[in-house]
Amino acid sequence: MIPEIEIGDTVCDKYTGSCGRVVSILNDEVKIEPTIVKRGARGEYLEVTEPPIRAKIANLEPNHIRRYAELPSDHELLLHFGVEELASPGIVLDEARARATPCSCFIYKGKDLCWSRGILGMLKQEQQQAYCVAGKTYKAQPRLVERYTTFAAAAERAHREIESMPKGTERLEVWLSAMGRELSKEGIEV
Repeated sequence: MIPEIEIGDTVCDKYTGSCGRVVSILNDEVKIEPTIVKRGARGEYLEVTEPPIRAKIANLEPNHIRRYAELPSDHELLLHFGVEELASPGIVLDEARARATPCSCFIYKGKDLCWSRGILGMLKQEQQQAYCVAGKTYKAQPRLVERYTTFAAAAERAHREIESMPKGTERLEVWLSAMGRELSKEGIEV
């Protein structure tokens, strides 16, 4: 079975073992920018992107494809809510990637909530217009909506604890502690 591949997906070629981001697709081949981990001069680990290589799509198995569009982890959701708590729009980390890939969206309380590869946090409406130019993908994701609802309720309760505090690092630290307590009540440990 040939898997469905999109630009921006992270894939692994089962024959060569090369893994990386898909940068182009042509007929039955993809170009992958392999990412390898090297040890730096001070002993730290560095993620290094190598020049693109070609791989046959048929050599990619579905379980080798990882997409951010899949359900975000509890830590990722907490990070999204943290960005929102700072009253920030999504933080753009890779503008080219954000514009080149479709946004993943779901509907919550009648509103489009979207994220994009290359951006940390949910996109504000203006950002959706700018970064969802490659389209919006909607999938029925009842588990995501349920988890988002749980996180949103916890965030609302946690926000009550910091409403009177001035903005800043201390406020964020108090909010993160409050979120941890509120999520713990829901059986979610972060």
